[in-house]
Amino acid sequence: MLHNVIDYEPHIALFVHDDDPLIFYREIADLAINQLKPGGRLYFEINERFGIEITDLLTLKGFKNIILKKDINGKERMIRAEFEDLKI
Repeated sequence: MLHNVIDYEPHIALFVHDDDPLIFYREIADLAINQLKPGGRLYFEINERFGIEITDLLTLKGFKNIILKKDINGKERMIRAEFEDLKI
Protein backbone atom coordinates (compact mmCIF):
# COMPACT_ATOMS: atom_id res chain seq x y z
CA MET A 1 0.00 0.00 0.00
CA LEU A 2 1.30 3.46 -0.86
CA HIS A 3 2.65 5.76 1.84
CA ASN A 4 0.28 8.56 0.82
CA VAL A 5 -2.51 6.25 1.98
CA ILE A 6 -0.90 4.66 5.03
CA ASP A 7 0.38 8.00 6.36
CA TYR A 8 -3.02 9.72 6.29
CA GLU A 9 -5.69 7.08 6.87
CA PRO A 10 -6.45 5.39 10.21
CA HIS A 11 -5.07 1.87 10.41
CA ILE A 12 -8.52 0.45 11.24
CA ALA A 13 -9.91 1.99 8.02
CA LEU A 14 -7.34 0.16 5.91
CA PHE A 15 -6.88 -3.22 7.56
CA VAL A 16 -9.33 -5.69 9.09
CA HIS A 17 -8.40 -8.20 11.77
CA ASP A 18 -10.34 -11.16 10.47
CA ASP A 19 -10.43 -12.77 7.04
CA ASP A 20 -13.47 -10.82 5.82
CA PRO A 21 -12.37 -7.80 3.75
CA LEU A 22 -16.03 -6.78 3.30
CA ILE A 23 -16.83 -6.64 7.01
CA PHE A 24 -17.27 -2.85 7.13
CA TYR A 25 -19.23 -2.68 3.86
CA ARG A 26 -21.60 -5.37 5.14
CA GLU A 27 -22.10 -3.59 8.47
CA ILE A 28 -22.70 -0.20 6.83
CA ALA A 29 -25.16 -1.75 4.36
CA ASP A 30 -27.08 -3.34 7.25
CA LEU A 31 -27.22 0.01 9.06
CA ALA A 32 -28.40 1.70 5.86
CA ILE A 33 -31.23 -0.81 5.45
CA ASN A 34 -32.54 0.24 8.86
CA GLN A 35 -31.91 3.97 8.46
CA LEU A 36 -32.54 4.93 4.83
CA LYS A 37 -35.94 5.82 3.47
CA PRO A 38 -37.00 4.12 0.22
CA GLY A 39 -35.02 5.77 -2.55
CA GLY A 40 -32.21 6.73 -0.17
CA ARG A 41 -28.70 6.23 -1.49
CA LEU A 42 -25.59 4.66 -0.07
CA TYR A 43 -22.14 5.72 -1.32
CA PHE A 44 -18.86 3.89 -0.77
CA GLU A 45 -15.26 4.61 -1.59
CA ILE A 46 -13.90 1.12 -2.16
CA ASN A 47 -10.76 -0.88 -2.67
CA GLU A 48 -10.53 -1.36 -6.44
CA ARG A 49 -10.08 -5.13 -6.02
CA PHE A 50 -13.50 -5.63 -4.43
CA GLY A 51 -15.90 -3.81 -6.74
CA ILE A 52 -17.72 -6.91 -7.97
CA GLU A 53 -17.88 -8.48 -4.51
CA ILE A 54 -19.33 -5.32 -2.94
CA THR A 55 -21.80 -4.94 -5.81
CA ASP A 56 -22.91 -8.55 -5.26
CA LEU A 57 -23.19 -7.97 -1.50
CA LEU A 58 -25.41 -4.93 -2.01
CA THR A 59 -27.56 -6.79 -4.54
CA LEU A 60 -28.10 -9.65 -2.08
CA LYS A 61 -29.15 -7.14 0.57
CA GLY A 62 -31.81 -5.71 -1.74
CA PHE A 63 -30.17 -2.53 -3.00
CA LYS A 64 -31.03 -1.47 -6.55
CA ASN A 65 -29.58 0.78 -9.25
CA ILE A 66 -26.05 -0.08 -8.13
CA ILE A 67 -23.40 1.83 -10.03
CA LEU A 68 -19.68 1.04 -9.88
CA LYS A 69 -17.71 4.15 -10.91
CA LYS A 70 -14.11 4.66 -11.93
CA ASP A 71 -11.85 7.34 -10.51
CA ILE A 72 -9.75 9.69 -12.65
CA ASN A 73 -7.14 6.93 -13.02
CA GLY A 74 -9.68 4.47 -14.45
CA LYS A 75 -9.82 2.31 -11.30
CA GLU A 76 -13.17 1.14 -9.93
CA ARG A 77 -13.23 3.05 -6.63
CA MET A 78 -16.79 4.22 -5.96
CA ILE A 79 -20.17 2.56 -5.59
CA ARG A 80 -23.60 4.11 -5.41
CA ALA A 81 -26.58 1.98 -4.42
CA GLU A 82 -30.22 2.86 -3.91
CA PHE A 83 -32.27 1.44 -1.08
CA GLU A 84 -35.59 -0.09 -2.01
CA ASP A 85 -37.77 -1.10 0.90
CA LEU A 86 -38.87 -4.62 0.08
CA LYS A 87 -41.58 -4.52 2.77
CA ILE A 88 -43.75 -2.04 0.87
